[in-house]
Amino acid sequence: MRLAVLCCFCAGLVLPAQTFTADQLKSDLAIMLVALEEGHPGIYRYAPKAEIDRAFQQAEAKIDRPMTALEFFRIASPAIGALKCGHTSLSAPRPSVPLIPLDVRILVGKIYAFRDLSEAAKLTGAEITAINGMASSRILATLFASIHGDGDTPTAGPWRIGAGHLFSRAIYSLAGIESPFAIDYTLAGKTSRITLDGIPLDDQEKIVAARFPQDKRPPHSAIYRYQEKNSTGILTIYGFGGKAEDGQPLDKFIQKAYDDLEAHHAANFIIDVRNNGGGADELGKQLFSYLVTEPFPYYADLVINKLTFDFFKYAENPRPIREAEVEKRPNGKYLQKSHPNWGTQQPGRPHFAGKVFVLMNGGSFSTTCEFLSTLHHHHRAVFIGEEAAGGYYGNTSGPGALLVAPNSKLRLPVRLMTYYLAIPGTEYGNRSIPADHKVNYSIDELLAGKDKEMDLAFRLISGTASLTR
Repeated sequence: MRLAVLCCFCAGLVLPAQTFTADQLKSDLAIMLVALEEGHPGIYRYAPKAEIDRAFQQAEAKIDRPMTALEFFRIASPAIGALKCGHTSLSAPRPSVPLIPLDVRILVGKIYAFRDLSEAAKLTGAEITAINGMASSRILATLFASIHGDGDTPTAGPWRIGAGHLFSRAIYSLAGIESPFAIDYTLAGKTSRITLDGIPLDDQEKIVAARFPQDKRPPHSAIYRYQEKNSTGILTIYGFGGKAEDGQPLDKFIQKAYDDLEAHHAANFIIDVRNNGGGADELGKQLFSYLVTEPFPYYADLVINKLTFDFFKYAENPRPIREAEVEKRPNGKYLQKSHPNWGTQQPGRPHFAGKVFVLMNGGSFSTTCEFLSTLHHHHRAVFIGEEAAGGYYGNTSGPGALLVAPNSKLRLPVRLMTYYLAIPGTEYGNRSIPADHKVNYSIDELLAGKDKEMDLAFRLISGTASLTR
């Protein structure tokens, strides 16, 4: 089971209030790097060792005085971010101070107010150009150094910053921007400034629930509909796990959807995995299996460095890898042979031979990207939306250990297994799954609730839009 790391914040984490000496914090930073070198099998997958070492050296040089844990977090987080691993980020506490009352969307490198939670609510749709004198470009550069997906995919950072009130937390915890907030903005062609008082995060969440119930994530993991008019089944999966709309586990619901496609002799199948951050590996493989007719490999390798680790002495409830589940390799590393997706996989029944259209975005990550990459490699779908968030050829996630720095108490999840998909070549490098049909939004379209990806899928099905690869 793997879940996406949507942000670098931990709701239950309380950091010490005191300051720490420079030596104490440098020691914490060194422990983090050693733990990643020891445990993270994909540490140099997206960035070379020299680049990561340089990031940690630059961070160490900034620790030149006593600091609080939060000040240390602002230095250490970008160093961790240098790995470009979407499952690896330093945890900060849930802020208790009043935060900027805005949910935003990042569009073409600009910040737009999507939900203005202040009482006056004057900023909806505005482009935010600066906050407390810090230009938006600098704010985004600061946030992107810590908030991103796998490798060099450009969509994950903007998506994550716009999800789950992350922007309001991040500009405080990473950029140090505090209430009151002097906001420079442009709206309807006019440039102006407004000052907003911060609102505590708990209160913001209540405001969103009351004003914007449409933003709430569904309680179930999937829904399915069939449209007779278009001979099209539509399966939306919000996460690879849990129970679907009918109360069944997702694996049974996926089977039910394919059974329905066969019963209707459906010509088209739309699979919507936008905003799906991942989950159980085997469910992604299952979803793919009905779209091919021959046995197939899903993973080429599943690498674990060791069975137990020296950094476990700093970890919270560490769990060594069980020897019975792995196979030792000549190089001293291990293959996770017990994984249900390891080895030759069988096609699912019933087979769906019709046209497949996939909707994806910068929130499609982890297990979702394994499914998308495999589908893309087998040329079994048309991809609509934007480049996904996970590495095209795999990622580092799976089992992990939570390192707790002995002085600052900052927490770092160290992922212990690197996944290599059964996809040869290097054509897509450090990027993610590309879209055949790119979809961009304006802030007005988002505010209007348009669904351009779904609309385009149906236009492709009806023949009113060109189907290009």
